[in-house]
Amino acid sequence: MAGNLGDRFKMAFGFTTTKMSTVLAEKGFEAEVEQPQNSQILLWDDKTKFDEVKLYRDKIEFDFAFRQVAEEYDTVFATPPMLSFSRQKKLIITSIDNVDDIEVVERYNTSPYDIEWKGLLIDMINHTFPADRLKQLNEIFKFNGIWNVSSEIFDALEITAVYIQEVQIDFVEGFEDTIAYSFKMRAIKDLEYQLLTQK
Repeated sequence: MAGNLGDRFKMAFGFTTTKMSTVLAEKGFEAEVEQPQNSQILLWDDKTKFDEVKLYRDKIEFDFAFRQVAEEYDTVFATPPMLSFSRQKKLIITSIDNVDDIEVVERYNTSPYDIEWKGLLIDMINHTFPADRLKQLNEIFKFNGIWNVSSEIFDALEITAVYIQEVQIDFVEGFEDTIAYSFKMRAIKDLEYQLLTQK
């Protein structure tokens, strides 16, 4: 694959050079890894991970992957997203009168994961404005329903479906062929699962 991914991520998300990702060599980037300026894909915190992801519903599929980017870019929608996850407990807590350091948790449950998904849309073939992919990104967001997701990280967190709450689109200075985007998502169980658990 011709092109400098490292500079694109740096301009889009403010990455600072710290170390080389060893995963790239395993994903088909051997030639790129020999040229560090082309392959320094760097993370700014330990919560953010790269993962090859599939987003799909019905017969519509979008692949976000490194391997196909290296081999045949037009078979994937975009580079793999950077993913951050957060989750909270919902608690009802009662303090006991005249007793220090003791409280009673009466009820609790666990909220679904909130997900921040960041990525790049790049026209690596013609190196022109990726209008077609931007239109598809807009269609992904406009769909008012559940998207199924599949990846190593999502599987480990037992997330099989999400809905998209917000999208942000930014243009990457110095790279006419690149658009930065981010989704705010929330994990959800599909309707069948919800109905079964309510019986």
